[in-house]
Amino acid sequence: MAGEPVVGFGGQNMMRGMYRSAAAAGLAITLATGALAGPIVDKASQAESLLASGEASDALGAFDAAAEAFWAASPLQFRVATFADSIGGFANYVARADASPFHAGDTMQIYVEPVGYGFADAENGVRVSFSTGTEIRQGDIILGKTDDLGKFAWQGTGKNYAVDAAISMKLPELKPGDYTLLLTVKDDTSGKSATATLPFSIAE
Repeated sequence: MAGEPVVGFGGQNMMRGMYRSAAAAGLAITLATGALAGPIVDKASQAESLLASGEASDALGAFDAAAEAFWAASPLQFRVATFADSIGGFANYVARADASPFHAGDTMQIYVEPVGYGFADAENGVRVSFSTGTEIRQGDIILGKTDDLGKFAWQGTGKNYAVDAAISMKLPELKPGDYTLLLTVKDDTSGKSATATLPFSIAE
């Protein structure tokens, strides 16, 4: 597919226990319903009991273990996947207005926050690695596709649950109309994959 893709990954190391909304929401649901059994519920319940008894440090450790189990069990998904006007880092972006059209040849920016990826051992720490591909459709017609947009990685001393991707891709010379961009991200460590569906339009 025509275009000049550039992808960058960033993120912020999080303080111990400071897991973002996906893990927290999952834990809240399982605690409230008690419908599931396993390490997520067990550790979350333990964290709640320890916190209630005033053992905050031990409760934090149990919560961390529950959140880590939730992360490992989750499919690869996106907390955020959107076109952006500007991207400054994790949770620091300006989303493009839904009704704002592109022009043929424009460079589109896409901001994503993946959830549920794995961690591979690396020298002095851990590594996160993704492969990406895109597809442009108009209705059911595939106008362009690449399964190898790029392969990108983040590496650090400890596990980072706040990795983002900033993707820039120059649009081909499309005619005015409505289109859909499919962005597929594959986690190289776990083998999980997810596809974001992003409608867009080309102006007259």
